[in-house]
Parts: sequence; C-alpha cells; structure tokens
Amino acid sequence: MTLRNILLAGTALGAAAMLAGPAFAGSAAASQGEIDALKAQMEALTQRLNDLQIQSGNEIKSIREKQDAVQIDFKDGKPTFRTGDGLFTMSIRGRAHMDMASYDIGSSDQTALAALPGQATPGLNSGANFRRAQLGIEGTFMRDWGYKMNYQWGDSGTEKAGEIKDLYLSYNGFDGISIMGGAIKTFMTLDDSTSSNDITFMERSSAANLATSLGAGDGRMSFGAVGNTDNFYASLFYTMNSVGSVNTSNEGSNIVGRVAYRIAPNSDMNIHLGASGTYAMDPNGSVRFRDRPELRVDADRLIDTGAIAADSAYVFGPELAMNYGPFKVQGEYYVYDIDRTGNLPDPDFNSWYLQASWVLTGESYKYSMSSAAYKGVSPKNMVGAGGMGAWELAARYSSTDLNYNDTLLAGAGGIAGGEQDILTLGVNWYPIKNVRTMFEYQDVSVKRRAAAGAATVQNVDYNALAARIQFAF
Repeated sequence: MTLRNILLAGTALGAAAMLAGPAFAGSAAASQGEIDALKAQMEALTQRLNDLQIQSGNEIKSIREKQDAVQIDFKDGKPTFRTGDGLFTMSIRGRAHMDMASYDIGSSDQTALAALPGQATPGLNSGANFRRAQLGIEGTFMRDWGYKMNYQWGDSGTEKAGEIKDLYLSYNGFDGISIMGGAIKTFMTLDDSTSSNDITFMERSSAANLATSLGAGDGRMSFGAVGNTDNFYASLFYTMNSVGSVNTSNEGSNIVGRVAYRIAPNSDMNIHLGASGTYAMDPNGSVRFRDRPELRVDADRLIDTGAIAADSAYVFGPELAMNYGPFKVQGEYYVYDIDRTGNLPDPDFNSWYLQASWVLTGESYKYSMSSAAYKGVSPKNMVGAGGMGAWELAARYSSTDLNYNDTLLAGAGGIAGGEQDILTLGVNWYPIKNVRTMFEYQDVSVKRRAAAGAATVQNVDYNALAARIQFAF
C-alpha cells in the first residue's frame, strides 16, 4: 500500500495506545469490558499495519522484478533484447550476400584488356563469392547512449580475413541529433547512405564509390554529428584513415559533410534534394581514384588514376531523387579535384549516374529522413502467406572519366585513368522481408591508354550476367 496509508495506520495505533494508558491508570473507574475492547482494537490495528507492510513490500518487489526482466522481440525476424525499464537494449544484426557472375568478352577485347595497366594476369574470371557477410550488435544504454559493433567478411574475387565496418559510441540526448565517435561508415552520397540490403543494384555506382574513397567509406576513424528534422538532414564528420590501414607518416585529415532536404507533397511522393562533399586537408601524401566495373565477382579495376602526389583534394556533387508510389528515379554527379604537389597542373575528374526503378507489384518506396535515403522494398503479399512477394525492374547508366590530359606524358601532367560507361538492367525479387534475389545484365565499355601519352587507346567492351542471393536480419 501507499506510505500515506501506513502512516495513518500508525497514527491510529499510537492514539489507541495513548487512550489505553489513562484507562489502565484509572482502572478502578473503568470496566474490564472497555479494557478488553481497547486491547482488541490495538491488536487489529497492529495486524492491519503488518498486512500493509507486507503488501507494500510485495509491490516494491514486483516493480523491481519488472525492471530487471528482459523482453525479447523478433519483429521481422530481427532479434532485440531490452530491459523492462527500457534503459538497455541490444539488437543482433547480420546479412549475407552471395554473388555469381559470368563474363562474356571477345578475343580482341581480351587482347585490349591485357594491354591495360595493372593487368599482369589479364582476364575477367567468372565464378561466385560472398560479396559481404556481416554480423554485429547495436543498441542503447541509459536511454541516451548508443553503440554499434559490426564485423564484415568478404569482398571481390577472394574473401578477406575480416575487418571492422562499424565500432562506435553515440550520444543521442539532444532531440534529433546524434554525436558519434569511433570507426564509422561515414555518411556521404545518396547511394552510399542507402543500406547494402536496400540498394537497387548489386553494387553502388562508380560515382559514389569514387566519392567515398577520399575520406568516407567503411570503418573510418571519425568524430562528428548527424541530425534531422521532419524534412531536413545534415551530417558533418572529421575523419582519418580506415581501421587497419598502414600509415607511413600520419593518419590523414578529412572533413566529410552531407545535407539533404525532402519535399513530400503527399503520402505517395518524396522529392530528395541534397549534396555531399569531402575535403582532404591532408591526404597522407597522395590521392588515388579507382573502381571495379560495378560488379565484384572479379577483382580487376579497369579504371585507375594511380597514386597522385597531392597536398589536398576534394570531392563535391549534388544528389537528386524522386519517387511516386512504386516509381523511383535517382541520380548523382561528382567532381574530383586534386591540388597536386609540385608545379604540374592540378587534375580534375568526374563521374555520374542516372537510374530508374519500378515495383511491378505496386509496393511504394519508403523514404527515411534519419538517413536521408530510401529504404528497401517490403513485400505486401509474402511467399508462404498466399502471395508472390514483390517484383522490381531497374535500369542504370553510369559514366566515369578519370583522364586528365592523357595525350601528354605523365611527366608533363598527363593522367590516363580511363573512361568507363556501364548500362545495367536488373530484376529483383523480394519473396519475404528478409530475403532478396537479384538478377543483372551489364554492358560495359572501357577506353584507356596503356600509359599517359601512349599513342593507342585500348577499347574494351564486354557483357556480364550476374545474380545475388541475399539474407538479412
């Protein structure tokens, strides 16, 4: 019972005791019946007080047991544990993406491929590998503090021994703002801010991969903040090298920022306007831009600037996207500029992509303001529950130019990083919320000199068929 009731009972008992004293003092004038009645009242009040104390103790014990009890939630197959008072939570997260690909390249293109720099063992190798396998935990403690630990295996061609993707703490005590520090997959570009479970294609565009390589990407040692309102997003981080990087001089210094604004005229439409940028104040002596042709079963990078001695560098570009129900378009354009060491002219490169997708089964694309990016498709009628899942068609065209005065020799400032154009067509099937299969066709064209100033431009054209089986929780 309440403390108030206990005090009232105690007061009544004390009053009875006070009345009993005079009764006994004047026992000659009081009858034995009155004395017995007072004794009975005292005993009743004493018992009542004892009952109240026991009941109060049981209630306090029950409250404490509820606070200490662990609740388990398996919503959408994602295990989450939390204490009854909500002070501590822990969610187990994991994903596995297995890729398969077959490359079709003619003999003349194979000869041209062999002439490209870095092709000591030329050839595009068909096969299968785990693009990524991740396992980790995330959650909160004392309500306002957060944590995330995520380890990742897999990559291109051959699997890595493993690496830290995320390992950080965050403070979320300010409304709409999270302050973070540790090894973070730093937020930059719309494509890279979209989860690998939710990206429309098996690989992100070269434009985004090149942009994040300067100062963002997985496992960056970082400190900064991210926040959002109902329609505005912003993030700003100071970053150094990735976890496990070998440094010969220092850790490098970068500023990575992103802003986005959402226009939502109705519940079915979202218009995304944004921009991302990185300024490498100290690039640790050199900068290098290179990427695989938007498919990573084979590890070869066909476009590559090589290491460029640099005092600083920056990447900047706009993000544009829009969805109307099951239709979505998205595009980004980035400029990569290097302040070269010495007297050679400063090079600049560019890359862009445009993609469109349509969910045939009618599910609407959902937009998350906390990440300023689109979520994945969630099937309304899942396989096993009388439905056929969700089906999505997609197409993307990307273009990258990593050449700078490539007709000049390297000593005169020429850089023959190459040009790459890729058309990708895809079909995605979501049988249930945790599983996705992806099928893609690629038409790839690469033009690159064997070295800066070389007379002949090598033209490599090939096709690829690829598929992915994906599971996530």
